[in-house]
Amino acid sequence: MLIELPKQALVNRIIPKDRFNFNDPTQIERIRWVGKLAPTTINLPAKKVPEIEIFSIDIPDFKADVVQRILDKIPQEILFLVNDDLAVMRYDGQLFTKKITVALEIRGLNLDEVRDNFIRQLLAISDIKQPLAQQVQRVRDRQDLQLEIDKLNQQITRAVQTNKKQQLARERYELEIKLKNV
Repeated sequence: MLIELPKQALVNRIIPKDRFNFNDPTQIERIRWVGKLAPTTINLPAKKVPEIEIFSIDIPDFKADVVQRILDKIPQEILFLVNDDLAVMRYDGQLFTKKITVALEIRGLNLDEVRDNFIRQLLAISDIKQPLAQQVQRVRDRQDLQLEIDKLNQQITRAVQTNKKQQLARERYELEIKLKNV
């Protein structure tokens, strides 16, 4: 299991696929409500996050739109465990995914911190001193810079003129320096 839940937090119910109006429900094998992290189940207070649901999805070919469709129908914090090897969670409107090799830990003094620590575990952020919003923004900035570098690499391979290749390589070098400093 990708997460160890206390007995009182276990729900373990199958959710009918027809509740979510999927385009092709046959691609999804099963949706299971595994557990519920709430003040009544794990004895942690809630601030902004009243509870965190944990869903398991069995699907041969994972597509983010399946998770997005469920999130549209259930407007709560949900940690998705996909095919027992992938964890997905939404934060600030963006889905974060990670292939999980070590079980996720429930850490924090309240449910907000538990959710933030799930996101940190998905993004492999070990520093808990800085606010999560700043750390997530730094990850997004890195992803954007890496995307620009990849585009420049493609342009360099397609360019015929040497002077054009050199100009693009200089731009790539400047972006790589920015990436190291972010």
